[in-house]
Amino acid sequence: MTASKRFATNYEERAMDALKHEDGESLNLIEENIEALKAIFPDAFSEDGINFDTLRQLLGDQVADGEEKYGLSWHGKKKARQIALTPSTGTLRPCPEESVDWDTTQNLFIEGDNLEVLKLLQKSYAGKIKMIYIDPPYNTGKEFVYPDNYQDNLDTYLRYTGQVDDAGLKFSSNKESSGRKHTNWLNMMLPRLKLARNLLRDDGIIVVSIDENENANLVKLLDDVFGEENFCGEIIWKNSSKNDQMYVSMQHEYFVVFTKNKDANGGEWVEKKAGLDEIYKAFEGFRREHGDDWEAIHKAALEFYKSFPDSNPIRDSKHYSWMDERGVYFPDNISGPNDGQYVYDVRHPVTGEVCKMPSTGWRYPEETLLQRIKEKRVHFGADHTTVPNNKTYLKDTEQQSLTSMRFVDGRSASKRLQKLFGDKLFTNPKDEFLLKDLFKAFGVKSDDVVLDFFAGSASTLHAVSLLNLELGSSCRAIMVQLPEDLHAMEKAASGTAKKTCKNAIGYLTKKGLPANICEIGKERARLVKASIEAENSDYKGDLGFKVFKLDSSNIRAWNPDMADLEQSLLDHAEHLEEGRSEKDVLYELLLKRGVDLTVPIEEKSIVGKTVYSIGFGVLFACLDEKIANNEIEPLARDISAWHKELEPASDTQVVFRDSAFADDIAKTNMTAILEQNGIAHVRSL
Repeated sequence: MTASKRFATNYEERAMDALKHEDGESLNLIEENIEALKAIFPDAFSEDGINFDTLRQLLGDQVADGEEKYGLSWHGKKKARQIALTPSTGTLRPCPEESVDWDTTQNLFIEGDNLEVLKLLQKSYAGKIKMIYIDPPYNTGKEFVYPDNYQDNLDTYLRYTGQVDDAGLKFSSNKESSGRKHTNWLNMMLPRLKLARNLLRDDGIIVVSIDENENANLVKLLDDVFGEENFCGEIIWKNSSKNDQMYVSMQHEYFVVFTKNKDANGGEWVEKKAGLDEIYKAFEGFRREHGDDWEAIHKAALEFYKSFPDSNPIRDSKHYSWMDERGVYFPDNISGPNDGQYVYDVRHPVTGEVCKMPSTGWRYPEETLLQRIKEKRVHFGADHTTVPNNKTYLKDTEQQSLTSMRFVDGRSASKRLQKLFGDKLFTNPKDEFLLKDLFKAFGVKSDDVVLDFFAGSASTLHAVSLLNLELGSSCRAIMVQLPEDLHAMEKAASGTAKKTCKNAIGYLTKKGLPANICEIGKERARLVKASIEAENSDYKGDLGFKVFKLDSSNIRAWNPDMADLEQSLLDHAEHLEEGRSEKDVLYELLLKRGVDLTVPIEEKSIVGKTVYSIGFGVLFACLDEKIANNEIEPLARDISAWHKELEPASDTQVVFRDSAFADDIAKTNMTAILEQNGIAHVRSL
């Protein structure tokens, strides 16, 4: 074999290896785990693999043995854990025509089975997500739309969506009679949660909505995945006043909250007290009616607070029943923290007599308290027989620690969504204002990323839009939703749910859109954009979304049974699937290279060839079908010049179509020129 041919073969072997590990599959979590373990315990590894006896010794024998151990266990748990570790061979195909503001938006709307999508997002988004909120199936006894045949999940998804023959497709029946109600749900959730954890930043937070059917199992499952030391609590959402159940009528749902790592998230979560706007509005009315008669305003305020039930959060502020020129306040304790702290006489401003002193003395030195009295920051009683108090103003105490109770009528979100669409198209959407307030309390801000992989009607995307509008932030949203068929749902539904499905089908049909849940979410996002822009004409925030759809890879699988590897590498075969566009291939390259799907893509024409620069030069691609020998040098030279102009961080790759080159010499020349100009990573597809 000639030297040039040998060099070309070595180059192609490297390219093939890169394709198999970078371009053919999603991140291999098993390999990642092994490498991480190897870095900590190199002594436990040999050329034969892991020596578990050595590993046990290095761990100080802190290894659990036997079957009797504390934790949540069920049939299929081991398999479900392995499913999370199996790489995906699929891809996400871009759909600019279904998107809004494709060229500028940072938001993603991904259609497909979230298990496969989460695998595909591992390289590009691992450790980058600040907030995950999901509202998974509540396992109420109805069937899941998530298939339980995990042998080849992408194939199952394709069957479900009608892209291939549906022979052999199964769905999880969660009826009690199956004996696997909880098991099927846990097997569905575990791999998704494990993959989700990888995507969170160290200070990231996951919040999962659930009801009583699986709440206990969910908490233990999250203990298993995130560690019980990272449990932050449960927020109870009282969203109903129904009285239609035997034994105990359930009127609430749960938001279960975990952090990825409490050491990285101190939990300084605060929120604005509920009902403040109503309180301020009421006092404005009292002031108009009574002027500066503070006693009359006080009496009116007491009646105002009495008009609300104890369950209303406005009642939590009922002690703020006084008002002065500065605003609403309550008479707060002015006593010293230590017995006899400061002792002196204070005279009543009306009677002139010495006021009753707190039992432990005054909190402030005399000079300070006299100044506060001068500034009218001290509340005096009708005469000197009562102890004066500090004035603590409501405007200075609007924030409180995040509380565990929420009282929000569950019908409100449904009514708003119905008004947005003009008809009821979706049952029980999550409350976008409640989600917005929670995201804000958890500290989501700036350009943080929020992920929802059970997106439903896209309440989370709506909430992020509202959060950005309120804070002036640029938070990004990633929505993932299985395109559940509304016709199938209508057949299985009954009562009002059946009517809602029919409404949704009719609405989408009139719009010329497919009848699936994803279209409801996308249409909601379009309507939200129009609504926000109509009410805020100067708003320049990101209200768009890029649509991607899960599909099989654009690159044909390498044949493991090739008899003559060297010859096959030199055949310059076409490895791209028919019917796939250059954009399809470009975004698969981004996924498998680990680049954010919203990075800018720039294109130039160089010697008549279209060349793409992705992410300011992180990746270059030329996917033209033919590159003549006389075009190689100018093409390589101009790509190199473009690369130097952009000054990318490092590790730039250039990708070509394998079949575009006339022979191995042509590929060798292209590689050599690019490497001479500082681009060492050249790949062919």
